[in-house]
Amino acid sequence: MRNAQNEKVQNALSTLPDSPGVYIFRDEEGTIIYIGKALNLKSRVKSYWLDTAPRERPKLAVLMPKVADVNVIVTNSEKEALLLEANLVRQHMPRYNVTLKDDKRYPWLAITYDVAYPRLIMVRDPQKYKKENPKSRVFGPYVETGMMWDTVRILRKVFPMRQRKSPLFKDRPCMNYYIGLCLGPCQNLVAEPEYLEMVAQVELFLAGRQTEVMSQLKQQMEAASENLEYEKAAKIRDRLRALETVIEKQQVFFKDKKVSQDIIAEAHANKLIAICIMRVREGKLTSSETVCLPLTDRTSWDEAYQSFIDLYYTSVEDVSVPQEVMLQHQVEDAAALSDVLSAKSKYSVRVGIPQRGGKVKMIEMAKKNAELALEKEITEKQEADAKVVRLIAHLQEELGTVKPPRRIECFDISNIQGTDNVASMVVFEDGQPKKSDYRRFKIRGVEGVANDFASMKEVVGRRYSRLQKEQKPFPDLIIIDGGKGQLNAALEALAELNIKDIDIIGLAKKQEEVYKPGNSSPLLISRRSEALHVLQRTRDEAHRFAITFHRKLRAKRSLMSGLDLLPGVGASRRKLLIQHFGTFEKVKEATLEELKAVPGLPKNVAASIFNALSAGAKDKKMSADAAGDGGDDETIGFIEDESEDSNEISDSLPEGDEAYNAVDEGNLKVAEADFQD
Repeated sequence: MRNAQNEKVQNALSTLPDSPGVYIFRDEEGTIIYIGKALNLKSRVKSYWLDTAPRERPKLAVLMPKVADVNVIVTNSEKEALLLEANLVRQHMPRYNVTLKDDKRYPWLAITYDVAYPRLIMVRDPQKYKKENPKSRVFGPYVETGMMWDTVRILRKVFPMRQRKSPLFKDRPCMNYYIGLCLGPCQNLVAEPEYLEMVAQVELFLAGRQTEVMSQLKQQMEAASENLEYEKAAKIRDRLRALETVIEKQQVFFKDKKVSQDIIAEAHANKLIAICIMRVREGKLTSSETVCLPLTDRTSWDEAYQSFIDLYYTSVEDVSVPQEVMLQHQVEDAAALSDVLSAKSKYSVRVGIPQRGGKVKMIEMAKKNAELALEKEITEKQEADAKVVRLIAHLQEELGTVKPPRRIECFDISNIQGTDNVASMVVFEDGQPKKSDYRRFKIRGVEGVANDFASMKEVVGRRYSRLQKEQKPFPDLIIIDGGKGQLNAALEALAELNIKDIDIIGLAKKQEEVYKPGNSSPLLISRRSEALHVLQRTRDEAHRFAITFHRKLRAKRSLMSGLDLLPGVGASRRKLLIQHFGTFEKVKEATLEELKAVPGLPKNVAASIFNALSAGAKDKKMSADAAGDGGDDETIGFIEDESEDSNEISDSLPEGDEAYNAVDEGNLKVAEADFQD
């Protein structure tokens, strides 16, 4: 056995228990880099330091040199270890774990039972959603988004559930009601029991119990007909026909309608694995989805296969659990997985490898689907790589750059007459945006004056002085949004930093003119050129990013409450004051004793608030007397602090640089989608 790298790891290895549980590897900074589970923690964790381990698992040659600490969590059983590992992996997303994602969170469908007249919505984080809406039911995950939208289209047609989160009109239903896609619960056009009965049928459909849904609809149609409600019966008949059309397309594999199975097979190449999940419910193939995952950091295909299965089945809801899970390859925790699924579904779930008969043919079919998906993914990646090479070469030829411009950084300035002066920097790599490297800047040296040249010089200087200090690589190409003036300002900043060997251009929007250092006349690139399209996309993205940040700051300043300017008052104390007094006007009229009587407000803060309000009232009176009238000025005695301390800038980024936050930008507004037309 190889010796551990440091004393901390050696101590952890010497105290490992002979119990089931979860082990956590951390690097020198304390970041979790790998999470695993074991039936016997002592033997499993020590096996990572065996001399033969890197040969058997190539990923360990990359992982183990980075392990600086080992933590373990003991559990009562392998089943508990499996669930804990899956939850920790989803929470921490360690670099060397295979995760159930492919550059995105997979979508789920949820029925919002927490509100009257539930809706069917899409969610991306089912755990968070279930915490906030405990009564809701979640179905998924859908590893193919197209499969989910097909399901939604069917359900919209057959079960006209409410789609809008809030009514569009106060006195009439929206268009969805008139075209048969909603029953109009917002205007009380449907009784709640009848609506909830339909929602229950949607839940059955999503759980794969389609025959049961058909039977219920037929009973409802017959009952309506017997009660001479022929119009209602006709509507149910149309829904039945639409549902029958869908079910007829599903291939029948088993005569026994009670058969409920998941079939999982894979196909893999050097750095990619495709996993196919086929679902059989009531003897019919209801869905087939395939996901492709990269095998990074020397991850083996069998580890990726096992990790995918564990993460997938520990996340599914009880309604999605089949009676049998058929696998192409053996997994080491099959017994624990069976226990987890059985506990979820309240019935026995078998997990294993079929040996003969029709089940083996099902595995072969899933394998063929995985092979097709893998071949398609590889072909598309090869075509995309070839396109990138052509594009970069064309861009280098058009601009005459020294190096191929694989990484591009583009800057833009945004302000209104010098107020809320900000800048943005966006990054494109191989012609595609890399949003994790975006940065936002609040301009410090230019206030109250619209001076784009000085602003550009400041932001370029701040960006590349920081890269110099941190000894990070420079981009292949810098793009400045603007003409000669902005370009010269950026060149001055680079010259002051003694940065010379870097390509930089200015892109003027009016005629799409490209300005280069030392050339008085601009370069005009054909409007049809792919190179120009890349430059335009980069410049437009920088403009969008800058103006979005500017609008955010301007809106915050415009909507700032007078309470925000009071000393010692933050969000929680502002809430206390409003709850106690009702309005800001009543806070201004309050006496010192009344302010001190506010529950939860310290007496020294109450005194500071009273003094500030009193000073503001005196200033207001003096201004009114000087002007000869009683104006409506809302000043409360001091000017809004615009110092750097008040800037909402990431602490991890020095010099006022703010890292791009995709949530702020609204690029991940998919936590819940309203299925609206």
